[in-house]
Amino acid sequence: MRENRDSSGFASILKPGGGPLMFFGKKEVAIIQLFHEHLDFISKTLENLEKVFLAIESEDSMSIEIYAEEVRKMESAADAKRREMENSMYQGAFLPNFRGDFLGLAETFDKVANEAENVVDQIILQHLSVPPELRNDLLKQAQLAIKTYEVSKEAALNLFQELSVAEEMIKETERLENVEDSHERALIKRIFEMDLTLAEKRQLRELVLSIGDIANYSEDCSDRMEIIVLKRRV
Repeated sequence: MRENRDSSGFASILKPGGGPLMFFGKKEVAIIQLFHEHLDFISKTLENLEKVFLAIESEDSMSIEIYAEEVRKMESAADAKRREMENSMYQGAFLPNFRGDFLGLAETFDKVANEAENVVDQIILQHLSVPPELRNDLLKQAQLAIKTYEVSKEAALNLFQELSVAEEMIKETERLENVEDSHERALIKRIFEMDLTLAEKRQLRELVLSIGDIANYSEDCSDRMEIIVLKRRV
């Protein structure tokens, strides 16, 4: 993001090609920066979640605990950043109709980090044992869910810069969520075909569904952004 300041104290969010796309006051620019920081903390939460599944695949129990704790720390940091953004926004930044859309978007993004923490809590608190033949598939599912988030994040970053890019990333988010969903269904089917107790099957199914919710919430974010883009184009 590039910023120009004029004599009135306003900043312009510039298109990559040069011209101003939207004009905001100092409060709005500061909130947009907090929003970007919030998204970055969610990315760090998911980076550590992926490391948890890599550690599961390599049977590195110590690393599982370490990265699970990092997931919790980054989720807390993301939550704190969201609250900071919301508190700043209630001081009068943005028009009321946009403010509600923006707050709803931030809250939905925050659910992505919350779900990542839920996934590691299932693994750690329930002492979940993942059969070796499922570890790579669970890693792939987690990576698909994380990729879905990262694309939705790219859409969010372009809400104030280039709407056409945001629209492309919204569509790509929806496509990736569908890919993840297909992988999720196949994985659940495979789990219930395995020689496991019913309790173990249900436990693993819940884990798969929770990983899938990371992609689902990312798609929910894309739905909210689609509305914001439409309103901005009017």
